[in-house]
Amino acid sequence: MKILAISDIHSEDEVLDKLKSAVVSHEYECLVIAGDITHNGPVSFAHDLIYDLELIGMKTYAVVGNMDPPEVLAKLEGADSSIHLKKVSIGGGWSLAGFGGSLAGGAHTPTEFTEEEIYKGLSSLAIDSKTILVTHAPPQGVETFDITDKGVAIGSKSIRRIVEEKKPAVLVCGHVHETQGIARLGETIIVKLGPAYEGKAAVLELNGKIKATLIEI
Repeated sequence: MKILAISDIHSEDEVLDKLKSAVVSHEYECLVIAGDITHNGPVSFAHDLIYDLELIGMKTYAVVGNMDPPEVLAKLEGADSSIHLKKVSIGGGWSLAGFGGSLAGGAHTPTEFTEEEIYKGLSSLAIDSKTILVTHAPPQGVETFDITDKGVAIGSKSIRRIVEEKKPAVLVCGHVHETQGIARLGETIIVKLGPAYEGKAAVLELNGKIKATLIEI
């Protein structure tokens, strides 16, 4: 099973064109988006992305990012593509679970949560060793994945705590545009995505062993 993962599209039309080419050229079970599909809208971009990909046979699962307004979450829910506060089976014993948005901060972006809300929400999901966890925000203190270009750490201690407690197979996250990479936190593979508007993506291969590879689209 192969999964294509991206994050931080920010309403760039070019990303949709690249996704269509990538999907046609390779065999993926599904597309996973770790938030910031839009840049405070427009909602029509999220609609076009989901339905254009479905027309060519690609199922999309997504969480919202901090720059996605509530209407984007409603659109994802209506298309049965949202995994925010949900766990869904994708076959082969594997599941996706997710939590969108970012930590509340001074930027006052459309979708923000407190650490308490993040921990409570993720704790409600039956996350286990066959779960691919998808969050917009990265966990606190893994490599430099949560460090902005201003040297500020904006990772979530609640996401880190959940990973340490629940031990999902993989955590896919985005949000911090300056960093990307693959690391481990205990038994969990952390896939920190760079922004899709720069062509950054990753492939997860779930064939007994888990393989994660950063790619360009």
